[in-house]
Amino acid sequence: MSAVLIGPAAMLVTPVPAEAAIPDVVRAVQQQLVKGASMKFTQYGTVTFNGRNRSADNMARVFRFNPIQDGRLQLGRNGVAAVGLTRRVNFDRENLPLAKEHAAEGDLVAKSLLTQTRPHRWVNTNGWFYDTGRLWTAGLPEGKTWARRGKGTPAATAFRDQVINIFEIRTLKTLIADADERKFGLPNPAGKTPAMRKTGWYSGSITFGELYKLSPTFREVAGKRPDASIANKAVGWRIIFDANGLPFQFGSGWSVEDKRKGADGGAVIKAVSWGSATTIARPKPAQVGVVRAPAGGLPAFDTMVDMNEAAL
Repeated sequence: MSAVLIGPAAMLVTPVPAEAAIPDVVRAVQQQLVKGASMKFTQYGTVTFNGRNRSADNMARVFRFNPIQDGRLQLGRNGVAAVGLTRRVNFDRENLPLAKEHAAEGDLVAKSLLTQTRPHRWVNTNGWFYDTGRLWTAGLPEGKTWARRGKGTPAATAFRDQVINIFEIRTLKTLIADADERKFGLPNPAGKTPAMRKTGWYSGSITFGELYKLSPTFREVAGKRPDASIANKAVGWRIIFDANGLPFQFGSGWSVEDKRKGADGGAVIKAVSWGSATTIARPKPAQVGVVRAPAGGLPAFDTMVDMNEAAL
């Protein structure tokens, strides 16, 4: 969790005088919502399942994978209005054999993750979640290449690995007000614009139970109130912003443990660029089939909540 959240801030070096006024991050985000801006983004995450680790010849074999995304968010006055992204799960060369070993033994989680290593598209433009992943399209009739997974908000499609939705203004205000750390005036020599040459961040933590109460997006992704095993576990978060207060990187990390079981992980979203309104096209109706569940009885296993439940 620390590596995921602290790593992105490594470029932010020695602070300039502490009295530098922190720009209004909430106002900067609200301006993007009012403009109906679009955000091109990438996401990189890391998840480790301790309960699936093994050892051989006195060497630890770690069950670790990376959820990766790139795509575009279209914003509206009320938050995320549409999303189109490409997602895949990546196993490093040294971790892939262990995942295959678990799958060969009948581990449904490992099978689901291996199926998700192929790049697949997620689109939500009209309150319906569409997916081209083999996990969902394997049982479709010939000619159907998109699975309509169900109804839901675009935000809940976008924030499944990284669970902090900064485009919920009430959520953003609450996190900033309760931040454990706030910095501004940090030089960023790599910044390509004047605004990016002076940066800052907010960081803090919130429990899963508190996040469920606060964030409509997390409530939708979770589906149900977190149980006692994770309700009081902390989600660490960090929002990094430029001299105008506009976030260009934000992420969350978590760790859950139960004796020898447990998992930890997190994901960071980087705003590659901001632009004017764009059209994210939904699939053509002739290409779409309705799918109620993943093929072959496998779990969907594409949210942070799924990962916590599997770990425990």
